[in-house]
Amino acid sequence: MKPVFLRMQAFGPYAREQNIDFATLGDKNFFLITGPTGAGKTTILDAMTFALYGTGSGNLRDGKSMRSDYAPAEYPTQVDFTFALGMRKFIVSRSPEQEIKKKRGEGNRILPAQAALSEILPDESRKVLAVKVDQVTALVTEILGFKAEQFTQVVVLPQGEFRKFLVTESQDRKTILETI
Repeated sequence: MKPVFLRMQAFGPYAREQNIDFATLGDKNFFLITGPTGAGKTTILDAMTFALYGTGSGNLRDGKSMRSDYAPAEYPTQVDFTFALGMRKFIVSRSPEQEIKKKRGEGNRILPAQAALSEILPDESRKVLAVKVDQVTALVTEILGFKAEQFTQVVVLPQGEFRKFLVTESQDRKTILETI
């Protein structure tokens, strides 16, 4: 799987929309997200994992906790993640269950969790593959060949585990990299 584009709205520490264009990496197949503590590295990984599976990249974060505490009450949380797999390209959109301000009247309302998965065809049109939360998760799992836990272990090298990866036996590193 190769990330193409990530759009986060009212997600994690970001009150508004943030976009990351991975296409600027060109033909690079391997990249490292680095930065000081608090720079948002984990948020990027959480957003990708949340879009794909409805969970965060770590065990301490779930979909409902992904909403930004800084977002205006009328601004819904949503993540759109475009990724390529071989010659195919997909876009998955996901929103957690969240409380947002009513459009009319006073007070808030509960917006149920939503998800959609589409394949982006060569002519840039979209073929909808799934529109229910559970169906999207199941289809993503089938397409990628990883469950959420496996994805975070194999595709997303967790924070704090990089040193462990570097000092592990070369045969073990080889096995991990062959799987990737």
